[in-house]
Amino acid sequence: MVWRVIIEKADWEPTEIGPADVIDDSYYRRIYETPKMRDLWDTIAYIESSKGQTVSLSVMGAVSPWMGGTQVLPEKEDFWVRMIASLLDYGRRQRGLTLSLVSPLNEPDTNGIEGPNVGPSQMTELLGKLGRRLDALGMGDVRFVVPDTSSAQGARDDYVPALVADTYVSGKIARIGIHTYSGDAASVPDAVSKGAAAGAGVWATEFNAWCDGCDSGAAPADTWDQAFGMARMLLSLVGQGVNGAQMYDAWDGYYEHHGAMGYWGALKYDPGSGTYSPRSAFSVLSLFIRALPSGTVHVGASGAPALEVQAFLDEPSGQVNIVGANPTRSAQRFVVTAGGAQLHGAELALLGPDSAVAHAAIPSVRGGGLAISVPANDIFWLKASLP
Repeated sequence: MVWRVIIEKADWEPTEIGPADVIDDSYYRRIYETPKMRDLWDTIAYIESSKGQTVSLSVMGAVSPWMGGTQVLPEKEDFWVRMIASLLDYGRRQRGLTLSLVSPLNEPDTNGIEGPNVGPSQMTELLGKLGRRLDALGMGDVRFVVPDTSSAQGARDDYVPALVADTYVSGKIARIGIHTYSGDAASVPDAVSKGAAAGAGVWATEFNAWCDGCDSGAAPADTWDQAFGMARMLLSLVGQGVNGAQMYDAWDGYYEHHGAMGYWGALKYDPGSGTYSPRSAFSVLSLFIRALPSGTVHVGASGAPALEVQAFLDEPSGQVNIVGANPTRSAQRFVVTAGGAQLHGAELALLGPDSAVAHAAIPSVRGGGLAISVPANDIFWLKASLP
């Protein structure tokens, strides 16, 4: 699993110090051992200490005014490169972290608050400079998750073509990252699969059902509709070819660049007790994570037009996982078949507005298939094994 860990704002160098081609260890030690930065290192270390867990470091928010504030001034590009390179260098060399994935620019197509406003051409130039600086520092294995635009269409039409046109930059891309709060991937996966970065794949590095007020400190009610909307969006993104998704947000927290608490989290914060507890979205996310283990292959599924369904195969074990949602007002009954193969060892899990995950009885076999019933507004996960 890949965790998107955010550091913000991108203003940790308050003044211009020294030449851009020199990383002064004593200067950066004072910056990178502040309480805020120690929290960052400790968070990454905790995640990386667990088997199979990886961090993608995302730099969010505006840069310091001297560097351009809501933009990266052309004459300060090399200082921006030094700043990002020094962060990764310190984390790896001084803190012993892996840090092999980085998204150095967040929503560069917006107003400069989410991240500096950087166009496709400048992003390509900045990534080229950053990649070569990392190479020189012995971090040639670091790869980028970019462009992380707020507009998936903007990524498809403007940013991705510019990035993949540069052979060096294209080779440094681990994943094409997009943000979407509508569930529309704007055909980015299809466009990427036909281009120079075909091997990279596409991640929705921010996605969720839209929430009014969640960016501005207004805590929403914990409703099933919000969680169900998130689940349907994830199913839709997978169906459009997205092969990785990171729900925004894992837990509620204060965002410097908004100047307010963010309430998108799967875990909600109670300011009175200072504790966290799960929202409905947490149960949904948990079901998807358990249903789609690492290495799972997305396979075709058809039929049951009233349902929203995606199917997956774990090739080594032969386990089939079918995940879906019933957005209708009535229970839906259907039979699952696997191209004539006999499915066995079946289990069905249901999650709905009135319950946590409930494991239903093993579905009955009918003509070689599995008879399933899914209540209205429920999410389901069917797992079974091929012969």
